[in-house]
Amino acid sequence: MKGTENGRDKVKKICDILRRETLDPAINEAEQIIHSAKEQAERIIASGLKEAEKIMDDANKEIARQKNVFQSSLGQACKQAISALKQSIEEKLFNQELGRVMTKYTQDPKVLAQLIAAVIKGLEKEGMDALLSVYVPASVPARSVNMLLAHEILEKLKEKSVLIGPLTGGIEVKLHQDNITVDVSDAALKELVANYIRKDFRELIFGLNLPQ
Repeated sequence: MKGTENGRDKVKKICDILRRETLDPAINEAEQIIHSAKEQAERIIASGLKEAEKIMDDANKEIARQKNVFQSSLGQACKQAISALKQSIEEKLFNQELGRVMTKYTQDPKVLAQLIAAVIKGLEKEGMDALLSVYVPASVPARSVNMLLAHEILEKLKEKSVLIGPLTGGIEVKLHQDNITVDVSDAALKELVANYIRKDFRELIFGLNLPQ
């Protein structure tokens, strides 16, 4: 028995020596490898998370930038659309209607006679007393205007009568001596009137004190 136990003890001692010299170092090395791998994995994960956060942050910044650009572009587009709409309203409701009313008004023989008398008196007041020619629209018979003019007014006209000109409304007075034409046509009157009432029209239609 003793010899057997001694043999077992020797075998155990040999195994212990082998374990200490081979197995334990291998286990320690394996543990170190595992610990090192764990640390490296943690560093990789931390680095990945940091990179992911950076990517997310950059993405959010880019989204915010594009959102600002989009909102700015949308706002500018809305302003341009509103401006175009206002211009369209002004053109259709103001310019066209004012032009129509002014043309109709300045095709009335009574209005034309009053304009002729006013212009001639104004010229006399400025000392520009010379032979004149007065042109009226083709849509108005010259005779109907002549009948409404005083004799002294007709005498100041070179032709003793108004002439037919290429106007749609209003009159043109030509001073032969000075080669000057006084434009009191419907287009000229429309522009004159528009300069005075355009601002009021814009305030009425748009509710804004818009610049000229």
